Amino acid sequence: MQLRGVPDLKGLEYQPQNFRDLYETELGQEIWSFMKRPENVVRMETATFLERAAVEPLAPGLLTEFGPDVGEDRIKQMIGHMARQIMEAIGYEIERPGLRITRESLFSSAARYRKPGEDRDRSMKITREQREAWKEKTASSPFNRWLDRKVKQPGGSLDLDQLYAVARQYGIEKRYDHLNPGQQRMTIGIMLRKAVPEADYADA
Repeated sequence: MQLRGVPDLKGLEYQPQNFRDLYETELGQEIWSFMKRPENVVRMETATFLERAAVEPLAPGLLTEFGPDVGEDRIKQMIGHMARQIMEAIGYEIERPGLRITRESLFSSAARYRKPGEDRDRSMKITREQREAWKEKTASSPFNRWLDRKVKQPGGSLDLDQLYAVARQYGIEKRYDHLNPGQQRMTIGIMLRKAVPEADYADA
């Protein structure tokens, strides 16, 4: 269902440029779909109205949907690149390309946007309570907790062999060895999220 007043971006195609290798994976496709969801476009526009970086309010949803490895630098760079194309498509321009994000977030800095002709230079203070609330909201989802228990070693490092073993249990045979471990974890995770019955991880 399209939210009233929100541009329909279903037909907007991402121009990946230097991120083509990552975008052409299931992970890249899913992140682009996530970015174009009407509720996330609303979040980016609201953040812009509040003079925040557009991607800042997307952090909780990104963590919930893709897990903590979404914080890998190149993935965050691609998210910022996607955000720019979306914001420009709905009539915004970059006001400040490297705005420092002071609250707890996936992003340490990101672009802030404005409507052409706007002139703003104000800042907002972020409290400790707001930071703590953000941490509470971004706790791992049951699916991510379930998968982490299966694919992470006692020290917290990712066991790729075990990741692909879990994937095979659910009929996923494709490998992504050209990606770094975190990107492999998220790409396989996206495929597993669709393949694993909720009952298998509901109590995680």
